[in-house]
Amino acid sequence: MSLPSLLLVDDSDAILALERAILSGHYALNTASNGKEALEKVGLVQPAAILLDLSMPEMDGDEVLRRLKANPVTSAIPVIIISSEAARAEACLSLGAELFLAKPFRADELLSAVENALANARRRARAGSMALLRLTVGGLEFAIPLDAVRQVILQPATRPLPLGPSYMSEFFELRGQPVCVLDLARRLDVDHREVVEERKLVILEINGVQLALSVDAVQDPEEYQSSDIERAERVGGSGHGQLKETLVGMLRAGERSVPIFEPGAFATQELLREALAVLRPAEVERSA
Repeated sequence: MSLPSLLLVDDSDAILALERAILSGHYALNTASNGKEALEKVGLVQPAAILLDLSMPEMDGDEVLRRLKANPVTSAIPVIIISSEAARAEACLSLGAELFLAKPFRADELLSAVENALANARRRARAGSMALLRLTVGGLEFAIPLDAVRQVILQPATRPLPLGPSYMSEFFELRGQPVCVLDLARRLDVDHREVVEERKLVILEINGVQLALSVDAVQDPEEYQSSDIERAERVGGSGHGQLKETLVGMLRAGERSVPIFEPGAFATQELLREALAVLRPAEVERSA
């Protein structure tokens, strides 16, 4: 297993050498001798934490900190300020620094500071994690929160639904209960890439009503950390089609971004109630 990566930033070669001596063997280490170089290296090494001096040529550490926290890509990286200027500690903490460690420091203090910063970052990431189910239909991929999903099954034989739009014109019975099938290809105006027998039904529960989404493929559910998800309020632009109002955010999946939608995006509660109102009298007749 690879070691967590740290970026050590200080204009003093002696301090960098001391930090390397203490942290070597515990972490993978990268260094920068000024603020400008630090910002350039962050994107390259993607450190788990940054140890940052304050007074440096070209750009002070507090300006580096301000830019890191203003950038959504780097804002979650914990920053440990290491400086003899204790009077600047409060200002740095208010800018988002994880903690302030005064120079000179002992080896155990530095190790403890880094360990605590990484533990806090992991705790925040877990708190903001999201379990998702990724779906594909007609070449489109998106994800939905797993907590609304009840099960995934192969698409069974269905019967026509006498009411509803073209994308919700069929139903089937699941454990004796009628479930409407919403054809996502028709809903999104694309063509299925799988024949009916190979399609999957994702059984959802929306406000107490079950609905089955017909899709081409379903990946195994997975829990994603907050660092993998760009929340809707940070997603720029409005080109997300009719479903933009129910956009939870964007999942960073390799070089692609996958939209995350609330399941209620696909069928209104009124439409589900109307469909079930038609189905349930027929259900009563069969049981009579």
